[in-house]
Amino acid sequence: MQKLSVENSIFLPQVVQLIQEGHKATIIARGNSMRPFIEDSRDKLVFGKVDHLMVGDVILAEVEDGHFVCHRIESIKDGVVTMRGDGNVEGIEVFPEANVRAKLLQVVRKGKTYTLTNSRVWKCYSAVWPKLLPMRRYLLALYRLLWLHQLPQRWTRLGASPVKE
Repeated sequence: MQKLSVENSIFLPQVVQLIQEGHKATIIARGNSMRPFIEDSRDKLVFGKVDHLMVGDVILAEVEDGHFVCHRIESIKDGVVTMRGDGNVEGIEVFPEANVRAKLLQVVRKGKTYTLTNSRVWKCYSAVWPKLLPMRRYLLALYRLLWLHQLPQRWTRLGASPVKE
């Protein structure tokens, strides 16, 4: 199968239109901002229409004109949504609730489908991970080191060799 790469600013508005018409859309995750439970180029994300929003939901939002982001909602207050990627320690997005375009319904990871509304694993993760924000930097570093076998750049500059599987 041949892969085709299309800019998000062109592709995602078409996906959003299909979702608003009542379809579900599956896209391959891009980026590391939702680590450790959504991985770049490995996981597939199934989005659907937004019925209601709650803190903890993972959404697709158009934070600026043509700029889409998929992150977890941290707060909703007076029609303003604040969200942050699970793999982000500092960066947040703040935008009007009207800019929410889709809601993550399922994650397909290594062939297993997690339906977010009834997966115990996902519910537990969604409840615990956001509360670990002060420790997130260290937990993500351990994840990269132990599971992904990635040494931090500053270690390789000091002469450490990469961990081999």
